[in-house]
Amino acid sequence: MTASDENQPPDGDSSPKVFVYRIQQRKGLPTLRGEILAEDEADAERQLRLKLLSPSLPPHVDFEAKEEIDARERAAKSRNVRLLLDILRAHHDWLRGDGGERADFTGRNMSGLKLPRLDLSMANLSGCDFSGTDLSESKLQGANLAGSNLAGANLKDADLSGADLSDANLKGSNLSGANLDGADLWRANLMGVEVAPDVLHRALSCRHPGSNQPND
Repeated sequence: MTASDENQPPDGDSSPKVFVYRIQQRKGLPTLRGEILAEDEADAERQLRLKLLSPSLPPHVDFEAKEEIDARERAAKSRNVRLLLDILRAHHDWLRGDGGERADFTGRNMSGLKLPRLDLSMANLSGCDFSGTDLSESKLQGANLAGSNLAGANLKDADLSGADLSDANLKGSNLSGANLDGADLWRANLMGVEVAPDVLHRALSCRHPGSNQPND
């Protein structure tokens, strides 16, 4: 073996990987999930048998490399962003009266995304998951956010005037500098919200769920 051969990496990647396992239990019981650092799937199975103190694995065990799960989630997030951009283009045309279509994200998972300075005025965002999402300085006037999850969202300096936030979860969200004039906060969860008291008091004068929404 030459000196240059000694410096070459071995064939394949022999470094340990994180494997995620899932065990489907009997009907009515939750799925058990955990992670194991192993050389390969066979090593992960061996370690799980030791962990469970069992000579064999229970039925319905699934193993998957965490890096593959992460790659799939990144790809899904990328597709989500591309779809968002397409819908936004059509929504902006609709707002200008140039055809297009009102944005409808009903029930969509938008959690953890960075979406500052978006114009989603009058959009239908009911039931959306915006937990941990950055919507700072966004235009959300008259938007339908009824039943949406905005826990921990960054809504700093956002314009939520006339928005329907009835039954929304705003726990721990940042509403500093936000405009809530005429917003509907009927039964909204406001625990731990960062907002100026006078802004909140003005918004709480609205007590008519759904009254802020336009006809399609």
